[in-house]
Amino acid sequence: MGTELNKIINRLSRALDERGSFLEKLAEGVVFEVTSSNIDEIIKNNKVVFLYFTAEWCGPCITFLQTFRDVASLYARPKVYFGKVDVDASYSIADRYNIKHIPSILIIVNGNVVDIITGSQSREKLEEKVRAYIEVAFKETEAIQVPSADK
Repeated sequence: MGTELNKIINRLSRALDERGSFLEKLAEGVVFEVTSSNIDEIIKNNKVVFLYFTAEWCGPCITFLQTFRDVASLYARPKVYFGKVDVDASYSIADRYNIKHIPSILIIVNGNVVDIITGSQSREKLEEKVRAYIEVAFKETEAIQVPSADK
């Protein structure tokens, strides 16, 4: 039982460290700038990535950004990343993912592009999609099992 208990303690410790890092990051906001220099690391380190493609001159993008931020604040958690890509500053990312229209949200789950939302959406529709992709990504994550005293 000692070995199992140590495994559980180690997993809990890692989870708490991850949660602490996440909470520190939240102090900066919930939607972070994505550039060609950090995109690969973001995708590698997160289970779900929502990339909001926008431009400073795009009226609908500016309007929809607040909806994206609101939904991001509701679903922020470790291993879920909400990023903003300025297509003028980071054209290579838009080109890499064949983004032709803005605003668009590219959804990446476990390193694979699974969906793209083009144009503004209602908050309800966006929440529905975000919630669904997060649930799918974390479905296979096993819960920590505490061994019973009988073992």
